[in-house]
Amino acid sequence: MTTSHRTGPRFSRSRWFLGSLVFLAVSIYMLLTEHRGHYLAALPLVLLATCVIAHVLMHRHAVPGDGSKANPPYPGERK
Repeated sequence: MTTSHRTGPRFSRSRWFLGSLVFLAVSIYMLLTEHRGHYLAALPLVLLATCVIAHVLMHRHAVPGDGSKANPPYPGERK
């Protein structure tokens, strides 16, 4: 059985990780501030699309069929 021991710091404590984290934070900040007009203009369309998708997914069980399969009643429900 061989055991490998690292002598250096883990990646989450390295300079590369810190540099990547700073770069990512600055990139996100610049993206949000420079393109605010674009994503705020698209927000109503995204909201409308979300509503349509939620409606379709929530009501997909209500597809009209031939009526040969009856859904079983819920527990405690009268026929």
